[in-house]
Amino acid sequence: MRILFLSAWLPYPPINGAKIRIFNLIRQLSHNHDIALLAFSQTIPLETVQESIVMLMQYCTDVKVVPMQAFAPKGLSGYKGFFSILPRSVVQTHSVEMENVISATLKTRSFDIVIASEVYAPALVSFLASKITGIPKVLDGLEIGLAKESYYKASNLLQRIRCGMTWSKLLVFSKRMLNNSAACTVPSEQEKKNFREIAPPDFPIEVIPHSLDLDYYKSIHVQPVPNSIVFTGSFTYHANLDAVQYFLGEIYPNVRRDNPEGVVKVLGSLNGVDRNTFPNGGSVKFLGLQHDVRPEIANSWVSIVPLRVGAGTRLKIIESMALGTPVVSTSKGAEGLHVRHGENILIADTPQEFSEAVLSVLRSRELRSRLSGAGLHLVREKYSADAMGRAYELLLKQVVQ
Repeated sequence: MRILFLSAWLPYPPINGAKIRIFNLIRQLSHNHDIALLAFSQTIPLETVQESIVMLMQYCTDVKVVPMQAFAPKGLSGYKGFFSILPRSVVQTHSVEMENVISATLKTRSFDIVIASEVYAPALVSFLASKITGIPKVLDGLEIGLAKESYYKASNLLQRIRCGMTWSKLLVFSKRMLNNSAACTVPSEQEKKNFREIAPPDFPIEVIPHSLDLDYYKSIHVQPVPNSIVFTGSFTYHANLDAVQYFLGEIYPNVRRDNPEGVVKVLGSLNGVDRNTFPNGGSVKFLGLQHDVRPEIANSWVSIVPLRVGAGTRLKIIESMALGTPVVSTSKGAEGLHVRHGENILIADTPQEFSEAVLSVLRSRELRSRLSGAGLHLVREKYSADAMGRAYELLLKQVVQ
């Protein structure tokens, strides 16, 4: 097939969950299909994207990149979105340049199908895809659980009104995008339930989880450092910021008291985040944004996911398991994954339970070995890029036929 792939993320280097999913999907589909990739650059300056384009040309016959205007809700253009039926993010980030690139590409080549990948709620890429006529479209990696949760769990009237406006606009917009598409994929069963409530009857919604290239993780060979604890995540996502503050403030003091040799490594960019918002100490190391998190995860005795809010599939858990690092998570952190407490992960939802779970992993070599082996087995069975590729092949054939 000839695939026009529209992406909200330039997927190389694959340094966050969205990029990892999109990169692995493109890599898998390139085995049997011709792919033209049109992507937004969100985390990489446009003047430095050429290296990324060169790498992606191994899998695509064409790659074009357009800068995306960052969504700034408090900016003037952000306020203009209040007066549109479209979500504010779509109004503010709308790109005439990408519209022109899409138009020019369609004039020079024909395609059998369009994949529009957001790896979030339907937004600008879905909107741009909706303007393409005569070609079936698949919306990839959609999630609306976060916006839904923000509305239903709003803590005060003002927040409920604001989140309610966002949620109502997103619902109307999402229904419109689904009506204009042939199918969509979601990363979890919970997201499938969310979209089934708003999709047309019999609309194809396929659960295709975020997945990993396991060969990429097999190449990491490091010696785990005793008593080391690691957290990975972007702090531009409020759920990750809350998770680290919660762990360092309410959980880690208990761990530190019983295991004073423990060290916590926090991986993720702190740009725009006040370091003073974190409880700190000599045993906590903020290592910043890592373009390759594998070595730091692999040399840790335990990976923590103390999330209390948020939605979607947790790629940080899958990554840790692929590297053989045991995981301790909250129920919210492991939501959407086929995990079992005590078998391939430890689940703990109170500060006391979480600290005890972390300490049990640090103390027991046998427990670390058991969780490591079972976690790796789970990833091979459920979350490999090969499995994602096979599922996508079947979906695309059904849509085109």
